[in-house]
Amino acid sequence: MIIPLLLCLILESNGTCESPKLLKGIELYKQESYEEAVELLIEARKEDPSSSTAAFFLGLTYKQMMDYPKAAGNLQDAVTLAPKIKEALVELIDVLVQLDRLDEAEKWISVAETEQIFPDKVAFLKGLYFQKAQRDAEAIEAFEKAKQMDPSFTQAADFQIALIYVRQRKLDLAKERFRTVYLKDPLTDLGAFAREYQNLVEARMFLERPLRFSVGVFGQYDTNLVLKPDDALFAGGVTGERVWTLVTSFRTDFVPRLTGPWLFTGQYALLSNVHNKFTHTHDSLGNTVSITPGYDFGDFSISLAATYSHALLRNPSYKEYLGYLNAGPLLRTPIGQDKLLDLYFGYIHKDYYQPALIDDEDRDSAGINSYASFYWFFVQGAFLNLRYDLFNENTDGANWAYLGHRFAVNVSYPIIQKVSLQLYGEAFIQDYKNTNTVFGVKREDRTYTGSIGLVWEFYKHANILVQYNHTRADSNVGLYDYTRDLVTCGVEYRF
Repeated sequence: MIIPLLLCLILESNGTCESPKLLKGIELYKQESYEEAVELLIEARKEDPSSSTAAFFLGLTYKQMMDYPKAAGNLQDAVTLAPKIKEALVELIDVLVQLDRLDEAEKWISVAETEQIFPDKVAFLKGLYFQKAQRDAEAIEAFEKAKQMDPSFTQAADFQIALIYVRQRKLDLAKERFRTVYLKDPLTDLGAFAREYQNLVEARMFLERPLRFSVGVFGQYDTNLVLKPDDALFAGGVTGERVWTLVTSFRTDFVPRLTGPWLFTGQYALLSNVHNKFTHTHDSLGNTVSITPGYDFGDFSISLAATYSHALLRNPSYKEYLGYLNAGPLLRTPIGQDKLLDLYFGYIHKDYYQPALIDDEDRDSAGINSYASFYWFFVQGAFLNLRYDLFNENTDGANWAYLGHRFAVNVSYPIIQKVSLQLYGEAFIQDYKNTNTVFGVKREDRTYTGSIGLVWEFYKHANILVQYNHTRADSNVGLYDYTRDLVTCGVEYRF
């Protein structure tokens, strides 16, 4: 910004102090009354189109009003009309960089360097130019040069270098630069911004660490663990279906920082369920391993997602119960700045290790599971997820082959600081392919699930979860018609 004394010196050197409209326009500009100033400065330019001074101050006013195209035109007049105003050249370069008119900015930077006009300021603006052009090494060099030429640029230059490191995903270097900016002068606006950015970088470093762990301990109250049918004819002598459950979980994710377009994610998860009743029929221990290598093409990425789950069921000791493989290509593409679309087509294979009592009840299967999933991150810390799944399972036993459609909506929204509301709804439609050999009809199931929960980050990286879940299964075969409520409360810690 040109200080008032310098403004007057410019006027005196150009012999224009006698213009009342120009003088009044400059006075209004100094008072930050830009709307009034621009009207007078436009009139001053009309009175004397050859006045580089009027062009200069009109350009400055438009710049303050963030009307950069008009600012650029007037500032360019200020550096081409006679007498040329060298202060206008710095302002012009700044405006052209903000407009992404980089070719023009480069030309005027060359002029400024040749004529040795404000070398320190031009060095800083050259850094901004290289930064916009994503010529990061040259940008850092220019910012460092500006610091050497004028130490007053140190804080601003380090801030810009930190932003470059963020883009390069060199988060440890970015963190140190932001810290330097903050410590340089924490009371300035730039220092405050640097502190906020430092906190964001630290959070991102935690989220993007290559090896991530989480453990969870949850208590559950289940009103119908054994899926007791609502129809008394099928419920028989089933009692005691209300159960307390201890759920423990452990998960580790491996997300290496790969250079270039290659992607990779690996995960291992362990889940244990222990009940106060039905322990020898329903206690379970599950292990899941997944790997997702991929390639980022820029506008979209393609990955091969493969997941294998292995479950043990206590009967009366732990024995193999189920092996489940799901693998296929995943296409992921961003939509604008805040939306994401996933498309997946997968092969599924299930092996139930315990033999079925009759062949028609054999649930071993092969088939497909495909889905489309849409995410909208509509405000910070919140998202909406809409998902559709298609299942086509062909089982060895005639009674379990089905075609299924699942529709789901999931919303997470921060209601107060560190507390998020989570809502989930699902409808699962299953049409079985064969006439059931026991009940003599083609089975049709309609299962509806809804849940509401609160997640509170009561300590850094530690959450308390409270959730209520309701399930209603409606089937034309009464044995599979049931209602179930589940209340969950527990703690999860990430490290």
